[in-house]
Amino acid sequence: MATNAPNRRQRERVFCGQPMEFSGCLGNALDLNEIAVFLVLAAPCAVSVGTVGVLKFQFEGRSVEEKASVARITKMGISVVSLEENSQLPHLMTMSRSGIKFCSQLAHETVVHFRGEFSAEIVKDFNNIYRHHPPGRKYRFNFQNVTSVTPSGLAMLLQLESSNRGTKEDLEIIQCNKDVMRTLMTLDAPGVNITILPQTAELDQDHTFTVTTAMGPDGREIVTIRIARIFDYNCRNEFASLYRGRPKRTQYILDFQATVHVGKAAFGTMLLLNQYSRDHGGGAIRIINCASNVKRAFESMKFDRFFEIDTSGGTP
Repeated sequence: MATNAPNRRQRERVFCGQPMEFSGCLGNALDLNEIAVFLVLAAPCAVSVGTVGVLKFQFEGRSVEEKASVARITKMGISVVSLEENSQLPHLMTMSRSGIKFCSQLAHETVVHFRGEFSAEIVKDFNNIYRHHPPGRKYRFNFQNVTSVTPSGLAMLLQLESSNRGTKEDLEIIQCNKDVMRTLMTLDAPGVNITILPQTAELDQDHTFTVTTAMGPDGREIVTIRIARIFDYNCRNEFASLYRGRPKRTQYILDFQATVHVGKAAFGTMLLLNQYSRDHGGGAIRIINCASNVKRAFESMKFDRFFEIDTSGGTP
């Protein structure tokens, strides 16, 4: 007896932002699941629902080509379903979902944001965080986007605590949800110097935007959004609220002067802003004051297809 395949819209979706090509149509992946990807197109594409072609993208330094079919067409782009039995899309999902989001090695402190499952799957990257530092260093781990901690993840934390030989203030794990807190509290034992803190409603300075407005010579509103220090999945709702409901033909400038990290989900939210601006007659969006690592991220994503990126200014 035949069974219906799971609806692709009911599957988990992950923001990606990665540049891709479908049968000559250039675009970027807004989001994807294990069988399909939605491509925001840089220009109109002569395809129709049911068109079968080749989906091309880069994965782990190599070129991937998969037979795929157009499932849906919107003003913004196309939804493409892989027809390959062993598609690489699930692996792209894993890369976008778990691991180290951001790591900042300061003079006397290491700040790391993690996401997804905290387990031995990331042990190599985790060990590289501290292996070259002497004992007694301060580590601050943000678990806001961590969904679970496995026994192997607990062992990794204990290994760091043991080798660091610091005080309870030298290893802090912050912004833990209730389930993660429950797991981590097994580490709250005599002789274990780890501080574990729950999620708080306090203002997160790393994810804070500022907005200024001005009136252009043609009478159009010019909105400059100074992007948060860390621009990631946690910013998606606030970022959307900064432009929705503004007058038609508003011009947008994105100022990345204070930004040190742009996550994959942020690329997706920027593509949504681009489409919103196009739909409301706002014209091209300018990106200014990017640090070198942020510029490289935009270059790797080929975002010059959608935005005017100022290559001057910014920090090294």
